[in-house]
Amino acid sequence: MKLIDRIRHSKFHRDNRGAAMIVAIVVSVIVIAFTLSLLLVSYSLFISSQKKITQSQVKELAKSISLELEEEITTPKFNSYEEFRDSVRDIEGMTYTPYRYNIWYYLRYNVHQSNWVNYDASRAGRIEANAFRYFDLSVTGPAENYATMADDISVCMYWEDDDMLDVNGALLTVIVTVTKGDQTASFTSQYELELAEEDESDGDASAEDAYSALTDDQRYDSTPDDAFNPSHNKIDMTQIWHWGKIN
Repeated sequence: MKLIDRIRHSKFHRDNRGAAMIVAIVVSVIVIAFTLSLLLVSYSLFISSQKKITQSQVKELAKSISLELEEEITTPKFNSYEEFRDSVRDIEGMTYTPYRYNIWYYLRYNVHQSNWVNYDASRAGRIEANAFRYFDLSVTGPAENYATMADDISVCMYWEDDDMLDVNGALLTVIVTVTKGDQTASFTSQYELELAEEDESDGDASAEDAYSALTDDQRYDSTPDDAFNPSHNKIDMTQIWHWGKIN
């Protein structure tokens, strides 16, 4: 007993009285560090998952808007200049009215016009700054459906044509870009202009003679409209335009 009491009151024994406390603190620190590391990993996985979900959403949204625009660009098909003339004047009961197809009419009145140059990266004055046009979707249907689902929606269009004397075969590129948070996705579509002139031949009279018999008021139109013809461009309504998707 005396030996035990002597060890208990020795300097060595007194110096080790806090060892258990130190071990407990070290263990607690390790547990806390491990817990924090798990939280950090969980947070990183959550952020990564959220980014993937957001990226998928913006991709799908860009594609959906592109499909909406494709329908508006490719749907109108006219069989005669009279049909086109009446649609411009928004005759009651017309299938293709500017109110429903603003983008198509905008392209009809502005492509191959001096106020909208074609894109050609090799030529001064026809670079992106002058050839690329950005559109506000508030003038079309998709904006009302999708605007609240993204922070920003951009629609860019430009047209290209190597033969400036012939509008047939002109290429139109439409780029829809959707941004939400730090995620951005773009969807690109291309269309080719198909031009056909109505055959109005009557008996021995050629179509050219039939067209020459039209007055300027019958053949040409410069209907001013802030949505599709803000520059008051004049077009030949006997040229029947249709955009076909190629990509």
